[in-house]
Amino acid sequence: MRKFPLLAVSLLASSVSAVQILPIKDHGFSEVIISSTEHTRISVENDRIAQLFGIDGRLSFELDEMNGQVFITPAPGTEGHSLLITLTTEKGLTHDLRVKPITRPAEAVLLRPKTQGFQERVSPLGTYQGLLLELIKVYATDTLKEPYKAVTLQKSSSEQIEPDLTLQPVKEILSPQFVGRVLRLKNEGDTTLLLSPHQFAKFKPLSIVFSTRVLKPLAQTEVLLILQGVDHE
Repeated sequence: MRKFPLLAVSLLASSVSAVQILPIKDHGFSEVIISSTEHTRISVENDRIAQLFGIDGRLSFELDEMNGQVFITPAPGTEGHSLLITLTTEKGLTHDLRVKPITRPAEAVLLRPKTQGFQERVSPLGTYQGLLLELIKVYATDTLKEPYKAVTLQKSSSEQIEPDLTLQPVKEILSPQFVGRVLRLKNEGDTTLLLSPHQFAKFKPLSIVFSTRVLKPLAQTEVLLILQGVDHE
């Protein structure tokens, strides 16, 4: 079993759009980073947002009643501040969100009730998203089973992807549909770095799994990139 939790998963529709998937529970509390300059879409998996509370002049919102989601936009000058909102859903879930606007491209936020987390059954497994999540579960639990295989990348070299950020491929988890590439990241600088999907855009990942989004000076972490599969025969 891995010693760290998976804090965020980004399922990418393309190299420039992403969804943060955050586990939540009824009457719980979560923190999320949003764009300070663009609209952020928030939705709840298999549920619909009914009401939003706590919005003041620093946040504007638009409720999409047709799809049960909400779009929020921070006011100028709120960057770096923490803003608290509470949402309720049609199925009766209540959850507090502390949102922190920063300068970054917008990522949609998908809230997943706890009973649908990685430790629970993923359904339907035959769907594209279900297959992605099954591979993520194999990585998260560090448990290999057929048809998954692991290949250690012993001679891989480090690569600098930003001035203070280096990566080194560690291993690959192979499935019939995808390749899960595990990267070790290190902050070589003296300032804290924020990890974001755009830093890995050149790899064209279908999905990204972060164990943390904040990397302190000289700290290391792992990131899982799920890539389109190839013929492993």
